[in-house]
Amino acid sequence: MRIENLSHAILFSGEEGSGTLPQALSLAKYILCPGKSEDGTACGVCASCRKTAQLTHPDLHFVVPVNRPGNMSSTRSPVTDDFLDLWRTSYHENPDITEQDWYKRLEIENKQGAIGTAEAGNIIRKLQFRSFEGGARVMIIWLPERMHPSAANKLLKILEEPALGTYFLLVSHRPDQLLPTIRSRCMMVQVPPKEHRPLPPQAYENLETLLDLCLAGKPSGILDWAEDMASQGRESQKAFISAALRILRQYYMVFLNLPQLAFLDRASEVSAKRYAARMSETFFQRIYDRLNTASGQLERNVNAKVLFCSLALDFFLSLQR
Repeated sequence: MRIENLSHAILFSGEEGSGTLPQALSLAKYILCPGKSEDGTACGVCASCRKTAQLTHPDLHFVVPVNRPGNMSSTRSPVTDDFLDLWRTSYHENPDITEQDWYKRLEIENKQGAIGTAEAGNIIRKLQFRSFEGGARVMIIWLPERMHPSAANKLLKILEEPALGTYFLLVSHRPDQLLPTIRSRCMMVQVPPKEHRPLPPQAYENLETLLDLCLAGKPSGILDWAEDMASQGRESQKAFISAALRILRQYYMVFLNLPQLAFLDRASEVSAKRYAARMSETFFQRIYDRLNTASGQLERNVNAKVLFCSLALDFFLSLQR
């Protein structure tokens, strides 16, 4: 894995039960491991890996939505550290813990958890100090959509310009509820449901045709591709964008030399490596954002020909180095 190319803020997005939190922790383990393997995995046996697996690594921090249970004093706002042991136990019992499962463990009855300004202040204070073990630091924020706007605004600067070696891994089930200013500072990784069927070959063909035209420097072919996409039905267009986001997530994992998180068969992994080798961190950031914007535009019935011509040219320009 090219750790120097890893985005300092990554948003793992997926449905409940899709394994978003375990995937974020897998990446955290790799970041914190001092004995990384050449195949892009954490060694799994060093003290750092063992502590990360137990959620006790001193440079691995968690932020989760909380609220005040009935037996807690009301003199101050609760923060994650007040419930850290309970969070660790809950995760180990069920790595795919749901929001409602967590609230039941908190015994907050019918109240909803939140990530408030006190928590934001806690994050900033923690990151003012050097890492305990002299290496990287990872801050995992679970369900950032429960972050109060004032807390989100307080974290914008540190999310955009964290100290060297500091990584934010956000794990969301409803990224549409995040403030745009938070989403724009993160590299988004879409995690498919565990039982999700593999994408059909046609889904790869549509995207790879566009990529091949871009990499071959054929703008006329790119515009022909855009015209063909514009002539298809709205549902086919939506399906292409949804599939492209999933496929590019796979390529991004391969780009980071973490193919085990791409969940590809051997033949597909070889193809993914061929494309990922021609891509850059900037490409992934720009195109993820562009595809998500295009998805919203399709919902608003924007002219398809204009949309796909613009999208195709963005692919072309983003792949030029």
